[in-house]
Amino acid sequence: MKNTDRFQSPIDFYPMWKLFIPLLILGVLTSCARLPEIVPQESSLVSKVEHTCDSLFLKQKWQMVHSIKAVLPNGQKETMIGTIILSPEKENIHCVIMSIEGIVLLDIVYDKNIITNRAVPPFDSTDIAAGLINDIRFIFLKPEGTLIASGVTDKGSNICRYQKDDGMTVDVIVFPGGGWEINQYDSFFGLHRTVTAEFSAKHESMEINDQIPERLELTAHGFLGYKLSLDLIESVCLTPRD
Repeated sequence: MKNTDRFQSPIDFYPMWKLFIPLLILGVLTSCARLPEIVPQESSLVSKVEHTCDSLFLKQKWQMVHSIKAVLPNGQKETMIGTIILSPEKENIHCVIMSIEGIVLLDIVYDKNIITNRAVPPFDSTDIAAGLINDIRFIFLKPEGTLIASGVTDKGSNICRYQKDDGMTVDVIVFPGGGWEINQYDSFFGLHRTVTAEFSAKHESMEINDQIPERLELTAHGFLGYKLSLDLIESVCLTPRD
């Protein structure tokens, strides 16, 4: 009897790989095409658009407390409390994640390196700590890389595009009247991260840096994707005011 359960050799897989390679190339080209079109502005308006994009990122030291609802890669849902102290000028971050009962699950500090003060399973993973720091920087700090384009979207929102040497692209989109969205694109897989911000009241001025969004929603796309919904409980500016 022929054994149909044998391990297939690389030769058996060759036709499949021949099909997979062009599909992979097509996927890469499709992911690159996902970047929204930017309509250039008149030269006299360029600086205003770029200032508008820059204004949503924190410039002063803040302490923020959020209620966090997380949907994990396995579909499990968790509710936590997160406290962030962020110093943008030094890119120092202190983050504490607690259970709703007040138990500290994770206490980390970022100062060029990650220092873990406390971590209980499953938060004792170095990948979780690094991912959390990256998410905080993505939400609150100006994107790394070079500003390569600015203008408006087809819906009239201001947009600025940043690109790093590794090919990662970040689009900062500021909606008319307040609220914003940031999309991070991987050069290989396409849309990587998205964060949206909502304010409880409409902002007539685009100088929104003095306001912390009442609600933030971060989505990590992909096979191991997850979603974090952050509702602001308290925000305090720790930089002395003149």
